[in-house]
Amino acid sequence: ENDDDGANYYLCGNEVSLADATLFPSAVFATYMLPKFDTDSNNPQSPLPPKLTKWFHNLRTRDPVFSKVYDEITDPLVNTWNDRNHRWDDIRLAGLRDVAPGTIFDKILSGDIPATVVKEDERILAFKDVNPLAPAHILIIPKDRNGLTNLREGTEEHVDILGRLMVAAGEIARDETLGFGDGAR
Repeated sequence: ENDDDGANYYLCGNEVSLADATLFPSAVFATYMLPKFDTDSNNPQSPLPPKLTKWFHNLRTRDPVFSKVYDEITDPLVNTWNDRNHRWDDIRLAGLRDVAPGTIFDKILSGDIPATVVKEDERILAFKDVNPLAPAHILIIPKDRNGLTNLREGTEEHVDILGRLMVAAGEIARDETLGFGDGAR
């Protein structure tokens, strides 16, 4: 069958393929578990790219077998794992969207606000404070906040990134070119 655009809604032609059968269960799980990656909680977006979202919607609503598979996967996720046994409760942020408002640090990370970067790797960004309270005042932030909007939100899940931030602070404090003499505060 063809969708509204006249295009076939299976991935590889006019019939169900191994690609459809393999990808569909992962898409069900992703659309249920990954809403935390939405950037706008008032207008949630699919975690799948647009073409896969369309493919997923078409299979789920137009193919009775895929519709049944969808129900068989989501029923245990919602009713058994979530509502009845609260299995997701122990998994921090599982299935939840990060709804904390954006911060000035998010704008610095996105490049909307310029910063004088002194250290950067795949996980952290260190930059000079624009309103320093000491001769050398460097801020170090994680690139992925992962619910860590302030230190009070820190959990066991954040041990790695908090450790990386501390190591970076030590390295930066030893850099005399940044204005740190005998040490740093």
